Amino acid sequence: MENENNTVQTAAAANAEQNNAAGESKAAPSFEELLKNKDYQSEFDRRVTKALETAKANWEREEQAKQTEAKRLAAMNEEQKAEHKRAQAEKQLAEREAAVTKRELTATAKEQLIEKGFPPELSDVLDYSGAENCQKSIETVSSVFSKAVEKAVNERLKSPPPKNGQSGGAKAEPANLADALRMKMQANKKEG
Repeated sequence: MENENNTVQTAAAANAEQNNAAGESKAAPSFEELLKNKDYQSEFDRRVTKALETAKANWEREEQAKQTEAKRLAAMNEEQKAEHKRAQAEKQLAEREAAVTKRELTATAKEQLIEKGFPPELSDVLDYSGAENCQKSIETVSSVFSKAVEKAVNERLKSPPPKNGQSGGAKAEPANLADALRMKMQANKKEG
C-alpha cells in the first residue's frame, strides 16, 4: 500500500512540476485530466479491479449461503421448516432488540458522561452488552479518566511557576510596593 501511495505521490509531483514549468495556474486538475496520465490510469484501473473482485467474492459467498440454505430447506419436512422459520424470526428479533438496546444504552451513557463532566466521546469505549456492564464500564472509564486528568494536573503543578511578566498573557502581580508603583507608572505612560 505504501508503494502505491509513493507511486501516486511521485506521479502527482511530476505532474505538478510540469504544470509549474509550463506556467499553468495551480488549479486542481479534473478527474479526466488526471486519468490522461498513464500512471494515474493504471493505479485507478488496479483499484477498481480490486474493488470489483472483492464485491464478486462477497456476492459469491452470499449466493453460496443462499443455495446451501435452500438445499437444507428442501430436505426438511413441513414441521422442520416451520421450526426453522420460527428460529430465524427469533434470531432477527433478538438482533433488532440488541441494536435498539445498544442505541438506548449509548444515549444514556453519553448523558451520564456529560452530567459527570466528561467528554461524550468516551462512550465509544464502553461495553454495551447489557445495562449492568454498561454502568460498570462508565464507572471504570470515569475513574480512569479522572485519574489521568488529576495526574496531568499534578505534573503541571510540579513545574516551576512563571516569573513576573512571563505569564501567558495574564497580568503579573507585583512582588512588592516598588513593583506596584512601577507598573502603575508604566500603565499611565501607555494611556497618556
